[in-house]
Amino acid sequence: MGKIGRLLTSSIAASVVAGTAMAGLLVAPAQAAEVAPAQATETAAPDGDFDTASDADCTNKVKVGNSRYKGDIFHSYAKTVVPHNHVGIFYTTKIVVEAPGPKSLSQARTAATLNKCGPVYKMYVKAKQTTRNKAANYAYNSLRGKSYDLDFAINKTNTALRLNCSELVWRAYKHAGIELDSNGGPGVYPDNIKDDSSTVIYSTRR
Repeated sequence: MGKIGRLLTSSIAASVVAGTAMAGLLVAPAQAAEVAPAQATETAAPDGDFDTASDADCTNKVKVGNSRYKGDIFHSYAKTVVPHNHVGIFYTTKIVVEAPGPKSLSQARTAATLNKCGPVYKMYVKAKQTTRNKAANYAYNSLRGKSYDLDFAINKTNTALRLNCSELVWRAYKHAGIELDSNGGPGVYPDNIKDDSSTVIYSTRR
């Protein structure tokens, strides 16, 4: 191959390399766009969007943080006139499903950025992981997007069309075959779930 031929070959090779690099730059934004929706599901809305009476006077908010297992439960302080507290269930170790309060629908939120009134307890349920998974999946797939249920006194006998926080967690585990109401009354409250013999606290954030 003569000198001119070698120069042409070298030039073509350089063009191919440059074209490949440019293609990578052009593809990157499209790939990022595909990833964005999945990441968005793990982004919590600002706490200001959930201005509920239960934590309006809270002076000590802490981050809930990730859980050990899918299906774990968190319990935090909350009150409406009197303390009644709050609970949510982990759909994954990073995503919480909860009924935040009267001004919002039940939904999934990011545990790492979710602020609640302390102390915040995290607990697992004494069951096989397949059972915990079933409860978590039911909460995410069937109990989101519901209006808030203000009738705590008989929330176990109400339908699932409206949900408060403890009702959501209770129904999720009831679907998986576990009863999480420590006193067995017609209404289930956050403390009933926290005090149930099936739940074990492994983390406390103050």
